[in-house]
Amino acid sequence: MLARGDDYSHRLLSFLQYKLQDPGASLKSIKEGKWVLKSNGRKWFVKRFPNQLKFLLQERMISTLIREKFYHVLPFHPIHEEEILLFEGFPIGITVWLETSGPISYDRRKDREDALKVLKKFHDVAKRIQGSWTEEIPHYKWMKKWKKRMMQFQYNLPYLQAFIQPYYLYTYLEWGKWSLKELKSIGIREYGDCITHGDVAHHNFLRGKNGMVYLIDFDLMSLSTEITDDLQYCNRILPYLDWSLNEIKEMKPFHSYRDHLIFYLGLMYPSDVFREWNRFIREDQYYKQRVWGYLTNLTIQQFPRRMQFNQELHGEVNRIINTQL
Repeated sequence: MLARGDDYSHRLLSFLQYKLQDPGASLKSIKEGKWVLKSNGRKWFVKRFPNQLKFLLQERMISTLIREKFYHVLPFHPIHEEEILLFEGFPIGITVWLETSGPISYDRRKDREDALKVLKKFHDVAKRIQGSWTEEIPHYKWMKKWKKRMMQFQYNLPYLQAFIQPYYLYTYLEWGKWSLKELKSIGIREYGDCITHGDVAHHNFLRGKNGMVYLIDFDLMSLSTEITDDLQYCNRILPYLDWSLNEIKEMKPFHSYRDHLIFYLGLMYPSDVFREWNRFIREDQYYKQRVWGYLTNLTIQQFPRRMQFNQELHGEVNRIINTQL
């Protein structure tokens, strides 16, 4: 069924009925630019892409992963093997619809572990992928992005001080500055030896009713190093681990980072605080009210444990430096 008055969705449905040769197909909007399609007895996920390159890269990525026997992704509709579906200037992608057993949540150990296994399996395959099409994948300059995010947070500080005590805000800023300064001093190279996902938030992992976990939404994929995904994943799960560095170190996929200076310095950068407060500034009043409790918990309630976490990181950094002398 369609929402009445949704002219765009009506036109898109007519377009898809024609292309799929299914006059009985139906379309229902999920959110802006995303729909669920019922066609020929099956459900599909429909997404509008911003441009042809974005669509082509993701379609090629998904088909390559499946060919490499990485089955934790959702295939595109067979019609995409024949043509690009352009509707009113934008590519339309159709992928298999997954019936899920429930949302993935990082506050559950099994979900954290299963998501990480899929992510590392993806990295293993992504490092092997070659082809002329990969030259179009953007390079992820993560140090540049981190600096830009921190500078935006610093620019927003006068406004944020009306909501949060300056002591907290400036402490996070100092952590970010120190982390970036140290990363720069060791001459980090932002080369791309791996195609990374770029957004390992919990909602980009889905568990099917068969129990299998799938990785979705490759909008931010880039050529980088797998540590960028790994640091982002750690930053996402640490609030649910009470900021325990030991729990991170005990995770088998991260054993190789135990003497890795970049890993500890990267963990020190408060990406979540900068990201969420920058978004707070951009969004409307409804959003501000909705996330206020989450943001104050992130920034203030978690602060004592984060302070201890950062002290532990400093200890690891000093240990590694001392062993290198």
